[in-house]
Amino acid sequence: MITSSRLQEKIVEFLSDQNSHSVQEIKAFLARNNISDYTEGQFAGSINTLLRNNSIRKIDRGIYSMKKRSEDMKKCFVVCPVGEENSETRCNADKIFKYIITPVCEACEFYPVRADQLNDANSITQTIIESLDNADLVIADISGHNPNVFYEMGYRARTKKPLIHLKKRGETLPFDITAIRTLEYDLTDLDSVEEIKERLKRTIESFNFSENSITPAPEDASENIPSAVMPLLYQILDVMGELKSEVRSFSTETIGTVIRSMQSQQPQVPSDTALQMQLINSLVQNPESYMKFVEILNRNEKSKALR
Repeated sequence: MITSSRLQEKIVEFLSDQNSHSVQEIKAFLARNNISDYTEGQFAGSINTLLRNNSIRKIDRGIYSMKKRSEDMKKCFVVCPVGEENSETRCNADKIFKYIITPVCEACEFYPVRADQLNDANSITQTIIESLDNADLVIADISGHNPNVFYEMGYRARTKKPLIHLKKRGETLPFDITAIRTLEYDLTDLDSVEEIKERLKRTIESFNFSENSITPAPEDASENIPSAVMPLLYQILDVMGELKSEVRSFSTETIGTVIRSMQSQQPQVPSDTALQMQLINSLVQNPESYMKFVEILNRNEKSKALR
């Protein structure tokens, strides 16, 4: 039987063309090379080992490709408040980088790097400026209103190259930049993390990096929409996503508390009676609605009579 290490070598050899391939294609390649003496468990174990070692990456269920070297990938420079080691700021920056930015960048074939991770003989300031000038994409976390982040964000904006803004949910933006499209994240909510990853991925894919344009490239369904309108449409999409999160967080317990509070201020009546009282009160305040309501009832009675 073939060894697992040899099996992994052949899988890497097949995936080295940098294209995406299914499990069936990988197995067909092994068969063409007279390699069939392996178990399903050995094959699955070899795939998992290569994934853990970052030798290959999973594109979709049962589909894999060779992981590109960092020098062969587009560069994403991450701007954020880093803070001192072991500080809350550093912890927040590390989590965003690890759980949100990195997986999305890798899925979009970008190599993400933060200023404190750069190894360069030049001064850190010069290295940052060069990254802001030359990176294919910049993601800036403006949470905490860090002055260095705002400076670097402004410097990048003047280049007219792709720039994405992030901020922690619940934080308000300074008046000067309230119109800037900003994606919100909440590291305490797993559903929110998945949502921000999907929105970040869609935003990255919308840019036309070949032209280094800061305006998202139109997608198939929006080819006839003026480019000036696209940022507004994306902003509306973000607001809808935020409303969805707000509705989800408004739990049944909260609604129950509101109802109990309202009931404590009013005489207790049966639920049917309370509903009738509310309906009558609404109709009295809005006669037009009352007339429409009566009209609907009359139509309903007539339709019953004709049956």
